[in-house]
Amino acid sequence: MQPFTFNAPIPGLYPLIVHINPSQIGADNMGMGFTQHNEQFLLKFGNEMGVAEYIGAKVCDAIGVPACQPNIVTIEKLGIQQDVFGSRIESGTHKFDQGNLAEWRAVLSNCSNIDAFSALLAVDLTLGNDDRHWNNWLVQLAQTSQGVTSYRLRAMDFSRSWPTRHPAQHPLGHRSPNTWSSTRDWNLIGVPFKEQVFFDTCVKIRSLPTSWLHHQVLKPLSGVFVSPIDIDGYCQWWEHHLQEQVIEVIYSLENGVRP
Repeated sequence: MQPFTFNAPIPGLYPLIVHINPSQIGADNMGMGFTQHNEQFLLKFGNEMGVAEYIGAKVCDAIGVPACQPNIVTIEKLGIQQDVFGSRIESGTHKFDQGNLAEWRAVLSNCSNIDAFSALLAVDLTLGNDDRHWNNWLVQLAQTSQGVTSYRLRAMDFSRSWPTRHPAQHPLGHRSPNTWSSTRDWNLIGVPFKEQVFFDTCVKIRSLPTSWLHHQVLKPLSGVFVSPIDIDGYCQWWEHHLQEQVIEVIYSLENGVRP
């Protein structure tokens, strides 16, 4: 399938995608989109999936876990404009076969933020994300203060997180095994499970107030991906069930499955 190009960009509220490379098309992905300034976004559908992507990335931002930045972008096809989700792909991405554990081992032998695995596991389990496989990371080239090349991880892809599946899936009741099964490879490729990082991250997530979710995450999406009724429903779950979910996440590590 060949890439196709949209009409000339029209100034608007959101970045306008003028070119799409369909090589990334899949069950959730709409392809890789580019603006006239060659900004790059992994495109996904809006609605609950776009909300899930926003919440996952914003939670990561709030608690200090590097993640790809969530955006609303506009695509135009057959003369009709549509606002969809776009995950910004930062510059300096390290390209390698992310399904190859040997290549991952080489990357992680010189990774500057390997604790991101333990922290993101807490985020994924809290949000019920059952699809954290090895291709759902962005790896960037970086340099140490001594000028030595290293790698830095960014989380991406929260498509299967709450509220795509609402309420959030119980951490020991995932439909897909991907998130848990990937942890079984950690020892093979040199990823240490940092229990304290995991617990500290759970505490940070639980401390995010409902007002933060409403004003910082969901309100900008109102009328685009969500309605005011949706926002009320999501905020009610956060207010009344987040603490219980975090407790279940901690219990799952203490008494269930663990890396």
